[in-house]
Amino acid sequence: MNRHALAAIAALTGSLAAGPAWAGGPLFDLVPDALDPQACGGQGCWTNHMRLTDTDGDGDLDILLANYPDFFNGSAMTQPLVIYENDGAASFTNASATALGNYAGSLHQVAVGDVDGDGTVDIFGPSGSGDAYVLFINDGAGAFTDEADVRLPGGPFPQGGAARMGDADADGDLDIFSSDGYSGGGPPFGHLYINDGLGMFEEAADAIPDSITGQDIDDVEFFDADRDFDLDLIVNAHSGGTGALWLNDGSGTFTAGGSVDPPASGNFHYNVAPCDVDGDDDLDLWIDNIGGGFTEQLLINDGAGNFSDETSTRVTGNPGSDDNGVVCADIDDDGDLDGVVISLGTAERYLQNDGAGNFTFVSGAFPAPTNCSLWGEFGDLDADGRFDFVTSQGECSNSDELYLANDGVPPDASPPRIITVEDLGMVPVGVEPAVRFAVSDRTVTDEGPQLDRAFAVIDPDGAATTADATFMGGDLFRVVLPASDGGTVTFQVCAEDRNGNLGCSENQTYDVSGEPPGDTGDSSDSGEPSTSGILDSSGFVPDPTDDTGVPPVTSGVSVTASGSATGADSETDTDSAGGADGDGGGCGCRQTSGGAWGGLALGLLLVVGRRRRR
Repeated sequence: MNRHALAAIAALTGSLAAGPAWAGGPLFDLVPDALDPQACGGQGCWTNHMRLTDTDGDGDLDILLANYPDFFNGSAMTQPLVIYENDGAASFTNASATALGNYAGSLHQVAVGDVDGDGTVDIFGPSGSGDAYVLFINDGAGAFTDEADVRLPGGPFPQGGAARMGDADADGDLDIFSSDGYSGGGPPFGHLYINDGLGMFEEAADAIPDSITGQDIDDVEFFDADRDFDLDLIVNAHSGGTGALWLNDGSGTFTAGGSVDPPASGNFHYNVAPCDVDGDDDLDLWIDNIGGGFTEQLLINDGAGNFSDETSTRVTGNPGSDDNGVVCADIDDDGDLDGVVISLGTAERYLQNDGAGNFTFVSGAFPAPTNCSLWGEFGDLDADGRFDFVTSQGECSNSDELYLANDGVPPDASPPRIITVEDLGMVPVGVEPAVRFAVSDRTVTDEGPQLDRAFAVIDPDGAATTADATFMGGDLFRVVLPASDGGTVTFQVCAEDRNGNLGCSENQTYDVSGEPPGDTGDSSDSGEPSTSGILDSSGFVPDPTDDTGVPPVTSGVSVTASGSATGADSETDTDSAGGADGDGGGCGCRQTSGGAWGGLALGLLLVVGRRRRR
C-alpha cells in the first residue's frame, strides 16, 4: 500500500478517534533515544542546522544534521554531516557511512535541493573554517558523492556561515547563495553561484550589494519580498543590526531595497523566518531575540518589501528567553501559520495565530526537557497524517530530539493554498511560456512547503493535460506550459501535499497571437535555427531575428485563494465559484483533502566555540 493510501487511512482513523477538542497538556510526546546511537561518539554533535528531507527517494522524510562545534571563531574543528534514514514509521538508522562516507567538516549550515535535475536532493555545504566547500550529488538512492571540485568554482574559500538554494535567475534550475562574513565583516558578504541546468556552477560577478547592517552572518533566506515573482534575499546578522534585504531585478542581480525596521533590542539573533502571518498573501518576517526582552520580533510586510515592527500589538504573553529562531507551522490545522519558538532556555514555545496575525502564547504545548535547541523542523515522520517535530541541539545538551504529535494535533486535512499566480499577458504563437506561482501549506521549510507535487493543468475542462512545476525557492514554483498556435489558453496551477490534500487555482487564461518565433512574415528561409522550447529568464523564447527579443512577462497581477482552508473569516460572502463577492476575480482555489483526485472536476486519471558573546 502506498504512502498516500496509508496517510489517508491514518487521517480518517485519527479524525474518528480524536473525540473532543484538545483540552490542554502537551501536543507532542518526546520519544526517548529516537536517534540511538547519537552521532559524535554517542553524545550528539553541535547541530546548528538540520533538515527533514527525503534523502534516499523512498517517499518518507529523513533527518539531515549539519554539525560544527564552533560559532564565529572560524576554527578548523570538525564534526560529521549526519543522515538518519527513516523506515517510514519514524524508526531511524544512522546511514552516514553509506550515504556520505562518514564525511566530517565545519558546516554551520547546508543547502538542500535538486541541482542536477534528476529528481533527488543534493547537498551544498560551505565550510565555516575556510576549507574547501562540498557539493554532494545524490545517486538517486541516497548515496552521495562530493563533486564540488568539478561543479563549483575553485578557491580561495571564505568562511561560509549560511547557504540556501533558489532559482535566482528564473531559468528553471536551482542556484546557490552562500554567505561570507561568518567570522567578522565584509565585503564581500556572499557569493551567488549560477547553475547551468546540469548542476555545473559559475559565480555571478557583482551580484549582491557590498554593505549590511551588523556583522557575523548566521542565516539567510530566499523569499519573494515584493511579490514580483522573483526571489529576494534576507541576510541575518548575528549582532549590530538586522543584516540586509536585497531585492532581485529578475535576472539574479540584487540591490538594497525595501525597508526593515531596526531591532527593538541589541540581542544576538540566529534565524529569520519569512511566512505570511496575517493572510494578506505577502510574506512577513519573524526574527528571534530582538523584539525586546529576549522576545521575538514580528515584522509585517506592506506588500512591497517594507517591514514594520508590530510585535507589541500582535504578540501576547511570549516569555522572554534566549532563543534561536521561529518555525512557521499550522499546528492546529486552521489554515493560518502559527509560530513555534526554538528556545535555548525553555521548552519550545507555541504562539497561536488567530488568523489575522495576532499571536498568543499557549503554555505546555511542548514537554520537557528544556534543552539547548538550535534548530527545528516539522514533518509527518510516521505516516499518521500529523505533524511531528525534530529539534537539533548544541551548547549544553547535544542530544537531538524527536517529538511525535499526539491526538492534540489534528491530522492534516487542509489543502495547499495557491496564493498568487503570475499574469502572462500576451504570449506569441509557438512560445512555451513559463508561469510562476506561490503556494502555502502547513509548514515552511528551506525547500518550501512540504508538497508531493506542484503542477499545471492545461485546458482543465477539456483535454486536461498536465505539466510538472519545479520549486524555485521561498514559496515560489515555476511551470513551463506548452506552446499554442493561437487563441485563448486556459489553465490551472495545483499543489498536492504529502497527506494527499490537493488545492488548485481557479481557471487562469492568456491570449496567444502573432507570428511564430523567427517568422518575420517573409516566405524566404531566414537560415536561423528554431528556438522553440528555449526560454529566457522572463519565461519566453527570444526571437533571434529581433534584437529586442520577445516582450517580457507582465507580472504583478495577484490572485487570492479562498475556501475553507484559507483561514479567512468564515462570514465572508462567497459566490458560486468560491471567490469572495466583489473581489475582482480572485483565485477562488478548488481544494480537496484526503486523496483528493476523485473530488476534482478535472477529468484526470492521472515532489563548542564562541557562540554567545555575553
